[in-house]
Amino acid sequence: MYEEQKYQLNNFFSEDVASDTLIDDVQKRLDFSLPKDYIELISEFNGGEGEIGDNSWLCLFSIEELISTNKNYHLLMEEIPDYFLFGKDAADTGYAFHKRNGTFHSFGLMSNFKTDAIRFCGNNFWEFIEYLYKR
Repeated sequence: MYEEQKYQLNNFFSEDVASDTLIDDVQKRLDFSLPKDYIELISEFNGGEGEIGDNSWLCLFSIEELISTNKNYHLLMEEIPDYFLFGKDAADTGYAFHKRNGTFHSFGLMSNFKTDAIRFCGNNFWEFIEYLYKR
């Protein structure tokens, strides 16, 4: 991880790391590939939460929770099948990546996708972190 990224994650707390075996096991159960920079982060911070910058909070789901969390939000995620939820903020914003192109996005967890926008937050995980950090 680069120094700037470490600085942006300075107030992010996690007590666990994800093993390569665990990441591979989850990856085999998905119908798409997890973004490589997301895997890099989850190898160091397997879930956790904390402030990102002055105005953002990230609750990153652990690799073990990814599939079950997406199933728990199935009514929401059925509306946006090209996205995969990986985290949320402290309120009602969900964070997901696009399954095919790996871009990162945010949306309300109580959204009506006919009227509510899915916001672009970055082309990769580090752009997403920078987006949160600068908000």
